[in-house]
Amino acid sequence: MKQNTAILDIGSSKVICLICSAQGRDSITVRGAGVKEYPGFENGRFIDEQLFSSAVVDAIAMAEGEAKVRIRDLSVGVPASFSKLVLHEGSAGVKSRTGRINGDTIDDLINDSLAFEQPEGYELMHSTPVEFKIGETVTADPPLGQAAKEVSAVVSHVYMQNGFRAAVSDALSRTNLEADMYISVPLSASLFVIPEEERTDCAVLIDVGARQTDVSFIRGSALIACETLGIGGVSFANDLAYGLRISTQSAENVKRRYVYSLDYQDSIDIVRMEGKSPMHVDHAVIQFIIEERTKQLAGYLVRMLKDMGVRLEEKPPVYITGGGIALMRGSCEYMEKLMGVPLKVRMPWMPRLSSPNYASAFSVMDFVMHAEEEDSVDRLVGMVSESRFIKKIRELFGNVR
Repeated sequence: MKQNTAILDIGSSKVICLICSAQGRDSITVRGAGVKEYPGFENGRFIDEQLFSSAVVDAIAMAEGEAKVRIRDLSVGVPASFSKLVLHEGSAGVKSRTGRINGDTIDDLINDSLAFEQPEGYELMHSTPVEFKIGETVTADPPLGQAAKEVSAVVSHVYMQNGFRAAVSDALSRTNLEADMYISVPLSASLFVIPEEERTDCAVLIDVGARQTDVSFIRGSALIACETLGIGGVSFANDLAYGLRISTQSAENVKRRYVYSLDYQDSIDIVRMEGKSPMHVDHAVIQFIIEERTKQLAGYLVRMLKDMGVRLEEKPPVYITGGGIALMRGSCEYMEKLMGVPLKVRMPWMPRLSSPNYASAFSVMDFVMHAEEEDSVDRLVGMVSESRFIKKIRELFGNVR
């Protein structure tokens, strides 16, 4: 049997477990998938931890049942709400006999960049240099092999909330599993969705989920800013439910049917509700409710991006993903007009579940599958418990048997 990799992605409305195997370097096969909805999280806390735990157990069981394998090792994606980002500079002298920068030099630099008071209640997941400086020369690529006396860099440190790890560990204990790696979803999703050549300078990923929107600012392979906004797809459905006085499920169906910028004129929308007569609603009312919320979201995003230091007037690459709004027809074009910057919707092709609302799950899978590569070694810093670090680097592709 081909070796498999298992991951757990914890979104704001559903838990996804994937079991995949690599087919060459850039192709995978989905052998098992489990998707389980749950109440989600808000403000860095699970709304109902017991239901979250049950969703984890059910998603894993569904994936194992379909793949007909037992998961032995599992990597877990960490949402932005449970993360903290710290940028700090470090430097290191070149100690090699040749006087050239090597891997040990970069390690010393990263260690030096951690010389600050660590965030209380958090533990380190990733440490990635943003750019290197040798004298007056600045480069985004690791300057391995270059002659120098000293090298410095701003390093991006991504941390995970201890409470999140505890909740996940408690849930996994019900399946006799432990998480081997914890991976930042804002980082993995940015690397997965945004093409490498468009991240050379800087790029933005807007992930509109069910309950929130995560905004990630990335340069090269390093996360340099990440913020969360409490507006998501559920906000649109709740607005419709309140304004039309219908159930949330009916409102969700109305939202999914909506097409931005379509001239409905005096058309009427028929809203069907279980156990009740169909309700006729003037489409102009639906349009007003959805577009007002969209305008609010766009306005908040523009202000947030400017606060992050994103120069929108320079038209940087901005991608949008997630199931909250990216799947609504015409949403990208409408948001473009409101924000004044081109937006792109991209989901790298996958053999199954190839949709923006599964981008975060596949990004974690892609991150794990490529973590052994030489050019990805910086991704591994802090991800694995020290006692198992070397073992995991060597045996990363043997997760499931």
